[in-house]
Amino acid sequence: MRSLNVMLLQGGQSAEREVSLNSGAAVHQALLALGHQVTVVDGFSALKKQQAEVDVVFNMLHGADGEDGQLAAWLNLEGYVSTCCDFAATSVTWHKDQAKAIVAEAGLLTPKAQLLKHHDDLKIVGDGPWIVKPATEGSSVGLYKANDAQALKQAVNEAFHTADELLVEAFIDGVECTVGIVGNDVLPVVSINPASELYDYHAKYMSQSTEYHCPADFSLEWQEALQQDAKLAYETLKIKGWCRVDFIIDNQGRRWFLEVNTTPGMTNNSLLPKAAAVHGWSFVDLVARILATAYVSEGAADE
Repeated sequence: MRSLNVMLLQGGQSAEREVSLNSGAAVHQALLALGHQVTVVDGFSALKKQQAEVDVVFNMLHGADGEDGQLAAWLNLEGYVSTCCDFAATSVTWHKDQAKAIVAEAGLLTPKAQLLKHHDDLKIVGDGPWIVKPATEGSSVGLYKANDAQALKQAVNEAFHTADELLVEAFIDGVECTVGIVGNDVLPVVSINPASELYDYHAKYMSQSTEYHCPADFSLEWQEALQQDAKLAYETLKIKGWCRVDFIIDNQGRRWFLEVNTTPGMTNNSLLPKAAAVHGWSFVDLVARILATAYVSEGAADE
């Protein structure tokens, strides 16, 4: 690939700012190693003020700043070639309830859930346990587990301090795992053994005890089925470029779709680089392949 002028987006103002900065720093070094010229921009607002000549925009904005569809729509409107997923798919996947409904129509299992826009919307169904989480957020920010009705009400109250809409899902007892996709490549499954009961923000980014297994620590048959499910979700949601699809697999081998991340983390603890390494790609290789997906995204035909 020829040397490019790459604008690297990172930081922003979302709850995932720190993760975005760490991801951006790692990607920055890889882009330099690939021989590209890099302009680092902190956030979507700063991007709009940029006048620099740009060949490609490499998006590492996590959370709403980079994954709710608004950035992708603006980049497409302005004619930028970028690593952003198409804005329609990004906006759908950002709303977990919408993504779950769409993939369920395609045949994937999803935990039973209710969308809450107010405390009074809560309907307690069954005996629990439940998972409470923002309907639009990433990095397991604002994630709670409730074992009984009283704990559920309390978790909902707490979660509404950080989000306007919540999902209350039936808790699935199993192993959390994830499948990365970059272009046409479906990466190996990563299974997760969190340091605590929940794979929350602390377990992801702060704990030194969370264990990751790639290849995953369950049968090859289950791993291959998860990869097929991830590809189905990718295609059904009309995702372009790269993403990470998260699942839980229970003791019976049933595969439960959780969500899609259209700008996965690229830190030292992030799952996509771990899977890429097992797939035979170095971190620099991974960044190069993500960068190459920009040439098949909307608006890249003239490149």
